[in-house]
Amino acid sequence: MSQSDRVQTSIYFPKDIHDALVRWAQEEDRPISNLVVRIVSKAVEEREKKQNPPQ
Repeated sequence: MSQSDRVQTSIYFPKDIHDALVRWAQEEDRPISNLVVRIVSKAVEEREKKQNPPQ
């Protein structure tokens, strides 16, 4: 995905969720934004699979 394929948005997390994401991102040596994109991408894929099961 190129930079031109990305859009920017703001998300407000509860502090405890943010703290957990910071720890998780540090464990994987990646920025929080990258971690969140990965988590959300997987959730979207799973949702689409459930809504459009193979026939």
